[in-house]
Amino acid sequence: MLNDYQLKGSITMITLQNQQLTVQIDELGAQLHSIKRQDNEIEYLWQGDPASWNRQAPILFPFVGRLKDDQYQYSNQTYHQTQHGFARDRKFQVIEQTPSMVVMEQHDDSETKKAFPFSFSLQVKFELVVDKVEISYAVKNPSGDETLIYAIGAHPGFNMPLTGAGSFEQTELSVKPATEYSRIVLDGAYNDSTHPQLIDMRDSLSLNHDLFNKDAIIFKTDGGHFTAKLTDTVANHGVIVDTFNTEYVGVWSQYPSTAPFVCVEPWWGIADNVNADGLLLHKQGMHRLAPNETDNYHFSIKPF
Repeated sequence: MLNDYQLKGSITMITLQNQQLTVQIDELGAQLHSIKRQDNEIEYLWQGDPASWNRQAPILFPFVGRLKDDQYQYSNQTYHQTQHGFARDRKFQVIEQTPSMVVMEQHDDSETKKAFPFSFSLQVKFELVVDKVEISYAVKNPSGDETLIYAIGAHPGFNMPLTGAGSFEQTELSVKPATEYSRIVLDGAYNDSTHPQLIDMRDSLSLNHDLFNKDAIIFKTDGGHFTAKLTDTVANHGVIVDTFNTEYVGVWSQYPSTAPFVCVEPWWGIADNVNADGLLLHKQGMHRLAPNETDNYHFSIKPF
């Protein structure tokens, strides 16, 4: 059935469907739970595993990556916040829905103010458009007098391989534009953007877990249109993640774990710099949103 609701504990699972796709979304964190095409039996989205990575496609807000010592200072106060922010662990409310589209919202309350002193509204829209999942974020600043300082990103993980016939090492990553990129290297959990490396993506890259021994491969995309394609070369199936106006795109799998998934992560923000001083006003990659204004972000996922 269209718009099928299934309880997952105390959280509702939302199902969207059109003639080509069936997608499930968890109200907890507005996290994608399943992506399937109608013409095959493949589950494209990583299903989570407590032994490796138990999440599937978290939304990163109001921070991307880790803060130094999991804290920051703003207006003479110290706030504590774990990696990637709190939105992924809080319930979203459905505010609009059709058989192939849903809009969900989360906003500030007394609990969020303990870790993040700003007023905000975060709306997430999932829409099935032919054979793509179109995903949009709208960040609103409802405050009448204070600038909202935030970052946002996505972290969808995909099964690789997609069938039992292949292996992780038979996965290829290709990107468009197919060129050389500055790669931001992580020093532990923190970015070392003062010492970028070049990564040549003029040809596709065959993946292996050793590529992730310094955590994510972070492409500096500088606000352009960037497309990442993961292909299971044995099954000849995969996913295309189309990003727009992104500042960075991370490609990540676990190391030294050998879990069979790859994440493609559009980021409008980044982890603290290795030299960060802890002041929010100095933090790299943060966005500033004036009172009563809205910022919009968009990317899409196409399974094939």
